[in-house]
Amino acid sequence: MNKLFVLFVLVYLVVSGYAQENNDKIKLSLNEAIEIAQQNNPEIISALRDIDASDGRILQAGRLQNLELSLEVNEFPTGFDFGETGEIDLNFNQPIEFFGKISKRIQSAELQKKIAELNYERVKKLITLQVKKFYYSGLLSNQILESIQSNINLLNDFLDQVTDRYQAGTSSYLDVIRAKVEISRLKNELFDAMKNYQQVVGQLKILLGKENGIEYELTDSLLYQFSEINKDTVVNFYSLQSSFLHITEIQVEQSKSFLSLAEKNALPDFSFGLALQNRQSLPIKGFDQYLGLNVGVSLPMFYSSGVRGDVQEAEANLSISDIRYQYTKIRVAQSIRTAFKNLSFAEEQLRLFDTSLLNDVEDELRAGIIAYQNGQIDLLNLFDIYRTYRTTKVEYSRTVYNTLVALIELEVSSEVAE
Repeated sequence: MNKLFVLFVLVYLVVSGYAQENNDKIKLSLNEAIEIAQQNNPEIISALRDIDASDGRILQAGRLQNLELSLEVNEFPTGFDFGETGEIDLNFNQPIEFFGKISKRIQSAELQKKIAELNYERVKKLITLQVKKFYYSGLLSNQILESIQSNINLLNDFLDQVTDRYQAGTSSYLDVIRAKVEISRLKNELFDAMKNYQQVVGQLKILLGKENGIEYELTDSLLYQFSEINKDTVVNFYSLQSSFLHITEIQVEQSKSFLSLAEKNALPDFSFGLALQNRQSLPIKGFDQYLGLNVGVSLPMFYSSGVRGDVQEAEANLSISDIRYQYTKIRVAQSIRTAFKNLSFAEEQLRLFDTSLLNDVEDELRAGIIAYQNGQIDLLNLFDIYRTYRTTKVEYSRTVYNTLVALIELEVSSEVAE
């Protein structure tokens, strides 16, 4: 008896644990999904680390050239007797670039950091767009699942009614078969919808950077509030928010900095040296100590072709950066206009559903049910009405999804791909 009781407890615990494992889902809102992605998505983390690397490049740009230390021994005797050495010099030499070169390099590195910061914001926008798309796609898939399941339940009820009417002799057995076939077809659609839902949620997990077997329950609803975006100001509004456009603008400033540095390479650099000197005194053998000073200057005019080449390359890069900036403004403006047109079209479709289609198809369904119950239409006509009703509801959900996606694509339309 005790053994049977223990076995029963073990089986109960295993079954309960399995059920709990499959039923426990973490609720996930859209805002929570975005927050998790911004903390864990590899692309966002990499863009953030690039800002740290830019700080390192600023430090590198401001460093001085290494101090040079040398020991010079002259009049060294063949017997290798250091006491007989004629001259010993300990030299310290510090190369120093012409004033302004280091500051220009630092300026260029600081501009690169601004680019890294803007790119970080841009990457966050693009990843957020993808998170929203897959989240909305998950909501759409879930609504399709619920719609199919609801229709299966309705058809099961009708199957009972058709079966009762067949047994009562008021309907044919063919109607029973048709109802069963329709239920089987919907179950196949249910399987495909479940598979699509799992794929969408899987892609969402990848974006979140947390693929660890956790099951999420998407808690938001597929709802849309109509926008009040001004057509005349939409390009200017989103262009001002464009990190991509600001990046290309800063790249022009960076090219100007490179040109200024190339021009400064025609100026000489300097070196300052200090020497501690030991000189053998005469006629008494001994050493007198002296202090030596060395000042040097580079002569870049001997390498004028190299300097001209650097300046020419920098001027060409500046021209390229300016052309790219002007072209980017055109691309960004066109991308915004296209996205706004897509949103306007999607909203127009959604208004059509809200104002007429949904109410019309619901009225038609109620009338069809009453007509079938009164024998005014057969089962095939009723199935057609049901299919139209379900298709309309699914297409409505898909239209809401398309409108939501069109809105978020407009919000990031200024961050066009490079």
